[in-house]
Amino acid sequence: MIHGISSKTRVLLCALPLLTACAQTTPPPASDTTRIEQRLNDIERRVELLESRPQVQAPLRTREDILEHRERLTAERVRLMTRMTDQHPAIRDIDRQLRILDLQLKSIEP
Repeated sequence: MIHGISSKTRVLLCALPLLTACAQTTPPPASDTTRIEQRLNDIERRVELLESRPQVQAPLRTREDILEHRERLTAERVRLMTRMTDQHPAIRDIDRQLRILDLQLKSIEP
């Protein structure tokens, strides 16, 4: 004890302003609390589902497989460009896939 005050009393005195501040705040309406609890339960359920999924390793593709896929996508892009602009979602998706394939090609030794 320091100066006649026990450690428990000092802790309570330190916590008193915090407890007072908490008592002065109004709790959210019951409907908000219920919604928040439901959202939390939903998120917890989703996390559990994700954690329970088995780890899947992506199959390794050969350089030839990637080049063939790239050729097919390029041909599809040429065909679609006769009817669409390069801003069309289908064309943009093919462009995205081509960029991914190019990255895969760079990661594979020749």
